[in-house]
Amino acid sequence: MKSTQGDGEEVSGAVRVLDSGESAVDVSGQLIDSARSDVGIIVQATGSEVEAIALELLSRSGHQARMRLLCAAHVVHSRAFRAALADSALSQTIRVADACLSETVVVDSRAAVLWTDRPGGGRQASLISDAASAGALSSLFATGWLTAAPAKPGAEAGRARSETGRRILESLRDGRTDEAAARELAIPLRTYRRYVAEIMREIDASSRFQAGARAVQLGLLPQESDGANRGTTNA
Repeated sequence: MKSTQGDGEEVSGAVRVLDSGESAVDVSGQLIDSARSDVGIIVQATGSEVEAIALELLSRSGHQARMRLLCAAHVVHSRAFRAALADSALSQTIRVADACLSETVVVDSRAAVLWTDRPGGGRQASLISDAASAGALSSLFATGWLTAAPAKPGAEAGRARSETGRRILESLRDGRTDEAAARELAIPLRTYRRYVAEIMREIDASSRFQAGARAVQLGLLPQESDGANRGTTNA
């Protein structure tokens, strides 16, 4: 069954593009308030409507449903998010996505709000009330969640985000030996290894190799280090 919106756009009854008089934030809030078991939110951009929803959610307490936020690294490390996470009980239900996903709010696998690019430019939000479509979005969220890294907001003020921590992470990612890395940092080998252990705990890495990859996922390091680039140039 199809219906016609006020602006003349014809859409499926199960997927309705919200018109200019509707607030996607309010519609999403109503869905979240009606959640019985699970709410999944994907945030890809700072300053977006979805980020505003996530920040409001982080300020709440006593959620009945399970709340999970899947965010881009730069969103998690933004000033507004760090401030919200500091006082939120939801800090352990946030993960950093390693893939670009559409911004979404999905509730109980039964309904969702999905943000997409508008053909003529800008963004638009659609309300999805079809259980099959919402279930598919929920499955995509679950897949992204399983492959994402814990945000570990508590590590924001830890060693991993210090200048020494960044250089240690570069060394781990580039495969330098402990001895060589400690010499470059001008610190004792034992101290270097202690720092490595602390950083691995902070970013939830189970191996040194994983620590380098996880640092990239969390936005602590760029994709390629200066050392790697120098090695390529010298070759």
